[in-house]
Amino acid sequence: MMTATQIKEFTFKPNGVKIEVLNSHDEGEYFMVRSYTTGKVFFAHKSQILEELKEKEETGDKPKQRRGRQIVKPEVQAFNRINLNSATPELLTQILKGVGLKTAIQIKELQQSLPGERFSKLDQLKAITQVDWDSVLENGNVYVE
Repeated sequence: MMTATQIKEFTFKPNGVKIEVLNSHDEGEYFMVRSYTTGKVFFAHKSQILEELKEKEETGDKPKQRRGRQIVKPEVQAFNRINLNSATPELLTQILKGVGLKTAIQIKELQQSLPGERFSKLDQLKAITQVDWDSVLENGNVYVE
């Protein structure tokens, strides 16, 4: 028998990283969160966190028993998301809809011109004007960290 439950997924808006909320502070004004991708723990304001409800289907299957012990496999959340700072131009053309090789090379050149040669926010991409970044980034398949 399969049942569907709603689970909450959280995203850190400035860089698009999926996070886990660990604790709340100052009457819910700030949250202590952990990045799923790097494991870093940091504080975020409530306006920086996007909360989404997702449907998760559960099966009624129980884990198999062996010698009186339960075999429990940890559930690892696999996100098919790419870190923009480590992606190659060829990968960007495959991931970002409407971005060709010329624009992907411009993205990497922009990255090289930034302090530390890294993007810190997705909004920095708006310096490249020939792409509608709001529609390209709405599916959330890239992040910066």
